[in-house]
Amino acid sequence: MHRFAFVTSGLSGVPLLPAPEVVPSTSTTTARPVRQSRERRQAARARQAFGLSSAAHMMTLVRPPRVEGWTAAFRLAAAAADVSSRLRAQELPQALWRGYGEGPAAGAAGKGTVLLWHRSDLRLDDNPALAAAVAEGNAVLPVYCFDPRQFGKTSFGFEKTGRYRAKFLIESVEDLRRSLRNKGSDLLVRTGKPEQVIPELCRKHNIRHVFFHQEVTYEELECEEALADALEDMGVEVRTFWTNTLYAVDDLPFAVEDTPDVYTEYRMAVERQSKVRDPMPEPDTLKVMPHRVDYGSIPTLQDLGLGEVPTANGGGREVGCVTPSAQTFTGGESEAHKRLAQYVQDAKAAVNGSSDTASGDLERTSAHLGADFSCKISPWLALGCISPRRIFAEIKNHALNGSEGVHKSTTFFELVWRDFFRLITHKYSTSRLHKSHRKVQELHTTAYATAMSGA
Repeated sequence: MHRFAFVTSGLSGVPLLPAPEVVPSTSTTTARPVRQSRERRQAARARQAFGLSSAAHMMTLVRPPRVEGWTAAFRLAAAAADVSSRLRAQELPQALWRGYGEGPAAGAAGKGTVLLWHRSDLRLDDNPALAAAVAEGNAVLPVYCFDPRQFGKTSFGFEKTGRYRAKFLIESVEDLRRSLRNKGSDLLVRTGKPEQVIPELCRKHNIRHVFFHQEVTYEELECEEALADALEDMGVEVRTFWTNTLYAVDDLPFAVEDTPDVYTEYRMAVERQSKVRDPMPEPDTLKVMPHRVDYGSIPTLQDLGLGEVPTANGGGREVGCVTPSAQTFTGGESEAHKRLAQYVQDAKAAVNGSSDTASGDLERTSAHLGADFSCKISPWLALGCISPRRIFAEIKNHALNGSEGVHKSTTFFELVWRDFFRLITHKYSTSRLHKSHRKVQELHTTAYATAMSGA
């Protein structure tokens, strides 16, 4: 598996902030909310803007306050520490969801319709955001947006998403729609910017709750923040989940913003102190909207402005036509699970017929060569068609000496590498977002000082 594949309020005259409401839970361990209330986000912004120490979780979205007077600004900053301490005192047990997001609160069923925004989590299996939506909502509206910004070109003229990858994405979305229909639901598909499409859907269908899983890159974090602001201005609850790493964030021996920059240091810490959780099962059924919904159609490559995928017999005139690889990639959760099952079966057969059998390693065998010399599951992981925990669980179940064998496997090693890259990307993307906001705050401060001086 190639480790690099696809890696991809205005606050004028604000009174002291009240402690946000916390819903009691019946679970047994503590959980840290991932998506904060508007008050908590404002407190985090004030701490950031005024250089105060922050107890906020790494997933807090930050934006500098647009301060019209120093009195309001310092009142907000002074309230921040008090709000944080009260929040920490009131965080309550939610065992199953700890490290994934807020999770379903006790007695929370009956939220009405929950809009579930699918991103790089194109699966039903081991999807905490989906499980929470099913547990809490009277109905679930799954949504996928083909964002035009993902199909443009970079400043250097390179395609952000080529035809082969776009084809794989379309197949994955089609497979997700089939899976949802088999559960009695459907996938609503739109082409447009999520921060514009989703608020409009909420208005049209009177939806008050939006769940989605968080991403790690700067552009994705900007999109999340823009969407969160738009929805919260409408009074829509926004909940986020962390779903696409082997280790849950609350199981890490350090805060995500303190992730070691050196891989060896990171790996030794997590292997000593962290444990991989069992994957969540997919829901049996999904509750659908009570009224008619236009679910839309899935765009083609032509619709996305990418033309057709060239074929080997296309006359050789198409630039970019390459020799087929050892494996043909077809997108979707169904294909991902087939690929994993075949890989485990072939690897186990290779071990049984090899002199390396005593090691119990499904992968380190001289016989396991050829077209399937590695699991080749990176494309499905990149789009969230399968979760790292599901891969780990399947390999562990078939390893000849269980957990000891799976921790020696190359696949486990690569999954840990993948976690490292995602965490480092989030760490520095968040840092970049903070710097951008500080620059904006400096401009606001300068403008305010200029206005006050009459210059």
